Amino acid sequence: MIRLHWHPFSIVPRRVRILLREKAIPHEEVEVDVLRGDHRAPEFRRLNPFAQIPVLEDGDLVICESVAIMEYLEERFPEPSFLSRDLAARALTRQFMLWSGDYFAGPWETWMAPAFAPEAPVDTAGRDKAYDNITAHLDVLERRLTNRDWLVDRYSLADMCYAPLVTVFDRVELGHLISARPALAAWVARLCERPAVQDTFPPLVPLSLPKRR
Repeated sequence: MIRLHWHPFSIVPRRVRILLREKAIPHEEVEVDVLRGDHRAPEFRRLNPFAQIPVLEDGDLVICESVAIMEYLEERFPEPSFLSRDLAARALTRQFMLWSGDYFAGPWETWMAPAFAPEAPVDTAGRDKAYDNITAHLDVLERRLTNRDWLVDRYSLADMCYAPLVTVFDRVELGHLISARPALAAWVARLCERPAVQDTFPPLVPLSLPKRR
């Protein structure tokens, strides 16, 4: 049995959960309470020495890092396919998969920091820079999606990697950045129509996020 270690409020594991549902792969989901620090416990570090989720177990095989997990599942369960056989399309898919983490994760974490550490002083300058970086990233996506339904040739691993982020902007005081970009907004609407995306939405809880001045 495949087991996925995750947490409801962690963005990155959701992309793997979406793929598991898109492929209808039987699996077990194991919640790791990162808010309590369970990801730093010795038993979890035996799975991932860097104490990060998601982690996938498939028998004796343990895989960390969401992109590696998604590519493994794509090859292990090739149908339906979410990675084109065309060489150029495969490369572009991987490019967007990496962009969604390399250039989005850092600004996102900075923007969200007050929600998870409300007692800490707000880094206003850092959040302003994060906001600008997020905005610039969305502009890249808007240009890419103009006259396109999906990021590459069809719905793919690239779209799944972005879905956990862009589908919750309206919950974190960033929804206006989506609605101001028509191609992006239409793409997000298409993502939200997919049952796998709907089924993996994080719990709707009040978040204390300062508004940008």
